[in-house]
Amino acid sequence: MNFYVAGHALIEKNGRYLVTRRSRLNDYMPLKWDIPGGIVLLGETLEDTIHREVYEETKLSINIKHVIHVYSNRDQIPKRQTFQVVYLCKYISGEVQLNPSEHDEYNWLEYFDIRNLETIDFLSDLVKSFNPT
Repeated sequence: MNFYVAGHALIEKNGRYLVTRRSRLNDYMPLKWDIPGGIVLLGETLEDTIHREVYEETKLSINIKHVIHVYSNRDQIPKRQTFQVVYLCKYISGEVQLNPSEHDEYNWLEYFDIRNLETIDFLSDLVKSFNPT
């Protein structure tokens, strides 16, 4: 079995939070709502990964604040297990530009409105356990 670590960004801008919908073309959980992030590459820190993935997925610049959630994704055992670390981040600049092969929609939502979406597992778990106020 392979173990992975992923870093994700819960990006806040004017009291709203960015969510992105996984594209139909995405081979893992298509059409589920997600937040930017991905697997840590060799030699990267979690923060390096988050900056890289947020820029690759959205073209936004952010300021990383602190860890708000850790999730152990076990839905692909015995093939792999991923540990997902979510950081609270602040929007700095940029306009969202999605890569259509990865994400096909985005929205800036009030935090607790994320609960109403069909989300990827770690995001659902985050919204149940973290209160930004």
